[in-house]
Amino acid sequence: MKKRQNIVFFFSDQQRADTLGCHGQPLPVTPRLDAFAREDGTDFALACTPQPVCGPARAMLQTGRYPTQTGCYRNAISLPLNEKTLARCLRQAGYEVGYVGKWHLASDETENHYETAPVPLERRGGYEGYWMAADVLEFTSHGYGGYIYDRDGNKYEFDGYRTDCITDCGVRFIEEYQGERPFFLMISHIEPHHQNDRGDYEGPEGSRERFGNFTPPKDLEPGKGDWERFYPDYLGCCNALDANFGRVLDALKKKGIYDQTMVIYASDHGCHFRTRMDEVAEGGYDDYKRNSFEGTIRVPLLIKGDGFARGKREEKL
Repeated sequence: MKKRQNIVFFFSDQQRADTLGCHGQPLPVTPRLDAFAREDGTDFALACTPQPVCGPARAMLQTGRYPTQTGCYRNAISLPLNEKTLARCLRQAGYEVGYVGKWHLASDETENHYETAPVPLERRGGYEGYWMAADVLEFTSHGYGGYIYDRDGNKYEFDGYRTDCITDCGVRFIEEYQGERPFFLMISHIEPHHQNDRGDYEGPEGSRERFGNFTPPKDLEPGKGDWERFYPDYLGCCNALDANFGRVLDALKKKGIYDQTMVIYASDHGCHFRTRMDEVAEGGYDDYKRNSFEGTIRVPLLIKGDGFARGKREEKL
């Protein structure tokens, strides 16, 4: 009987598919992802999110059910306690499960307020093992510095760039893995999502110099929205994600389990940088993604593992 694969899901937030070199980005933003697509995985070039908003997309991913079924049709609606989730299914199948980073499924506008507090065990969707997370990561951290919580509710503070520090927790899980059972590890980043409380995109220091000479995506119209100001930092965030994705691959290889591990890279939705604000219906709301245009629903999706061809570009929707 063939040994079951481990699974690592590396998840970004608000990342357009065209930030990847393998999807046409001319600047060296994603060298590790490009190599991964070219050598090890299948690149689903026309992958689309079924819901271009953070919370609903996460609820759907964890349950396999649409927002109309879970009730999580917008942000600030907590995931129902009785949902059959990915973590619960995998645990039932004998997997060890771990979660790192942004959760965004515990808080709501009524009785559950965990935006800056530890998420209780019953609100973690079945992730009862390794847990290093915050429900609303942008409320507990910024580009540099912040905190998350461990499985016992202890605060874990960090000073460095957030993408690096969140990845540190995922790498630690891999390094400490004992191999008794297969594992599922989700590393959920907030980059390159804008930092709401500062109204900014917070790339690593030097991002504006490194990526200032960018080629604008064709759907971003000059003079509309805020992409002309923020796109270099946005690409800097994506570059940091790429480097940290590479760190995870390296940790798997160093541990000797890379070939036995399925690796998934994806994002919850894309971004239009406020260029569609004049199309919002009266009384409606949008900021960077709440619609179904190409830039907001098309996302990166790359998968390596049993059943997925190496170096293939899949053009089907």
